[in-house]
Amino acid sequence: MIDRKSPLPLYYQLKRVLLAKIDSSELKPGDIFPTEQQIQETYQVSRTTVRQALSELEDEGKITRHRGRGTFVTKPKVSHSAEQYPNLADNMSKQGLTPGWKVLLADWVAADSAITTRLKLPSVQKVFCLERLRLENDEAIGHHMAYVSPAYASAIDEASFTEGGSLRYLRHLTVLANCIANRTLEAIEANPKIAVYLNVEVGAALLRVRRIVYTPDDSPVELFEGVYRGDRFEYHINHMRAVSNINA
Repeated sequence: MIDRKSPLPLYYQLKRVLLAKIDSSELKPGDIFPTEQQIQETYQVSRTTVRQALSELEDEGKITRHRGRGTFVTKPKVSHSAEQYPNLADNMSKQGLTPGWKVLLADWVAADSAITTRLKLPSVQKVFCLERLRLENDEAIGHHMAYVSPAYASAIDEASFTEGGSLRYLRHLTVLANCIANRTLEAIEANPKIAVYLNVEVGAALLRVRRIVYTPDDSPVELFEGVYRGDRFEYHINHMRAVSNINA
């Protein structure tokens, strides 16, 4: 407990006590954390001490505070490396998580000029749009928008919209095995629409992954954009180059 004769600062001792409750699973991922008032009364310490201890636990990713909802024990992040596990669903299963999908839209839509240009379409026309939520244990951690070029839409497998990885619905496209995926990653903030879908606050940190899948002859198949909760997802990139050849 708290030893007031110890040379260790009270906030540090309190932090260790609270951390032990998390590490021992007395407080499990997703559990609501005791309030500042409850901690202050339980351990007979000042509010300043409590806030400093909680601040360090938050900085270390052990707890997450949500305005108006309270503080929660942080759930483990979904960790993904496209080089090691191209299929995120398989990777999630290896981590002991249950992957899933929720389909929001699966229909033909009018493509704007940006989509038309990136898919190298000769004119503005309709493309197949698949909008889904990526689920982890029935909780939305990502929002996906995918647009398929009309030239390849006949290969779409509707039965696979809620199965496997993000490209499984195109598994019947024979050329897919030799396709190239060009990805870009960036940090963004949640807009009001995405905040509702992912149950986060507007302005919350998100990771955006943009991808264009090309056939070997450089014909775009699919234009994809996925956004993931920054507190629930991390993306690893593994460089195969020798460490001695990497410049700082």
